[in-house]
Amino acid sequence: MYINPEIESSYYKNNIGETLYNKVLELKPYKIIEFGCLYGYSTVSMAMALKELGRGKIYCYDIWEEYKYKHSTFNQTYSNLLKYNVEEYVELVKKDYHEWVLNPEPFDLMHIDISNNGDIIEKLYNALPKGSTVMFEGGSEERDNVEWMRLYQFKPITSLKSYLPYQILNPKFPSLSIFIK
Repeated sequence: MYINPEIESSYYKNNIGETLYNKVLELKPYKIIEFGCLYGYSTVSMAMALKELGRGKIYCYDIWEEYKYKHSTFNQTYSNLLKYNVEEYVELVKKDYHEWVLNPEPFDLMHIDISNNGDIIEKLYNALPKGSTVMFEGGSEERDNVEWMRLYQFKPITSLKSYLPYQILNPKFPSLSIFIK
């Protein structure tokens, strides 16, 4: 049974964790890679599903304090795993997405939320083997029009729609989308 974790996240207000939880239950992955866990809201949501399944592991990659914008600490994130009793389903690892994507490791499911923009999602899509399943923050027009996307003139994720077929799983802000390559 899903309970919306009381952890600071842009996903919290619209309970997007439930969408993550349900997708994990549906797909039954053994290995989840997550980039950008912040305080662990999405991690905890997916780990609750793994706990219900009784198997699987999330390899949560983040650069924590090295990220120059809003970030958490390793200890803050780990504390939330303990609070929701899901720590055995998660391994927190300091790893940078921009290095990882040059030589991606195999996984069953990925979730990425690292200030996503069209360039990040396109680079990921092009680097992954056929059959890869990725959930990502964003994908809606509303999310593409947030202040920082416009300010820094980042490539909108929606501009990829013509050749990178993704589906919006949850349209509520900031939205959650999925692609299967």
